[in-house]
Amino acid sequence: MSLQDIGKKISKSLKGMYCDVVIRFFNFCMPDDPLYSIRKTVQLFATAGIRNTYAESVSKGMKTRGYKYQTGQTAMDRVNPVSSVDLFNEGCKANDHIIQVAVERGELKSTLMVALDTHSVYRYSKIPIGEKRKRPCSDIRTVIGRQPKDGACYAHEYMTLQNIKMKDEPTYVLAFDRVLPLQNRTTIAKGLIENTKSKTGSKITLIVADGGFDGVDDMQMFKQAEKHFIVRADKDKKVKEIVKSCEENDRDYHVKFDYVKGNKKHNVTANLVTINVDWLKKQGIKYPLVKKGYLTFFTDLHPEENKTLEQFVLQIALSYKKRWGIEVGYRDIGDFEAKTHSLYDSTRLFLYIQAILLYNLWIQINLEFKDDPDRKKYFRDGIPKSTIKFIMEQVLIENAMDEMKQGPLKN
Repeated sequence: MSLQDIGKKISKSLKGMYCDVVIRFFNFCMPDDPLYSIRKTVQLFATAGIRNTYAESVSKGMKTRGYKYQTGQTAMDRVNPVSSVDLFNEGCKANDHIIQVAVERGELKSTLMVALDTHSVYRYSKIPIGEKRKRPCSDIRTVIGRQPKDGACYAHEYMTLQNIKMKDEPTYVLAFDRVLPLQNRTTIAKGLIENTKSKTGSKITLIVADGGFDGVDDMQMFKQAEKHFIVRADKDKKVKEIVKSCEENDRDYHVKFDYVKGNKKHNVTANLVTINVDWLKKQGIKYPLVKKGYLTFFTDLHPEENKTLEQFVLQIALSYKKRWGIEVGYRDIGDFEAKTHSLYDSTRLFLYIQAILLYNLWIQINLEFKDDPDRKKYFRDGIPKSTIKFIMEQVLIENAMDEMKQGPLKN
């Protein structure tokens, strides 16, 4: 079989999966349009996401090729009035469909290790950001980026739960939620855990999270839910004293069992694990972005009877290192996210949810063809994102051509 033939096989699979998920499930109530159906509007946004560009740029490009695409602004005007709550529910429904397919195929194990993290999105504006803003921003409508730069304002935040890659296990975004002002983050995290358990039927055996989840409420919630956890411990005054003691005694690692975090009225008990980064490097374990000093973790885990304390400490370090996969996942999701200048919450939310769906579909199509001999022949390390994005775009163009022949389709 030629490379073109396997491309056709992938395209055939995507036609069903892609349109069902990205178009059919986004069936919210947009204003009627005599020329463009909901399906075609979503196709425009999906193409922008695949190209990682603006909807207006895609629209202009398609028009020059003879397609009757609406303008990017027309598409925005149809999405902007949509309720963000309804839109979020539709997005969850679509993602649940993908995860259900994964469960039916047996892609998810009966026990899962998961990573929990939050992801902030920023926008540029003229609103001052204290003393950190060094120069004014000329365009208040520019909405880009994931990192806070000069003139950047916090826009909104998402919390996601993703399973950790173990050998050939896929790393889906199993659940996601928005973190809105005044919302309880612990309650959101608990909801993601319960949601994942109910729709996968899997038992979560370990939760790995960064320093944003080392609070008393979060660790109490993990314990009450009977979930083992490893979270990065922020170096507060008491933790710093223990780290200082390790440095003075030249210790490679140290475990403070039954460490009490919090105050007398509001506290939680956990084990505090302190590890020298230089010592970890000698053991062959390198941490991204961490070059020296001590790593500190909170966990409810204890050493097993047949393992030494050193083996226990190394296992904690290795387990937490796997959390980096969720950071890589954010980067991959960003590659599927359309850019926008819109300040409307519904539009920005739509594009982010769609990026999660496209990312999960990329994971799923790779798993569908993982045992295909032709895939192994042409794509030894898996089908690259660029190939699947190209095929996704061709599928959308074919759908657009069919709609042009038939006239506007109804939802």
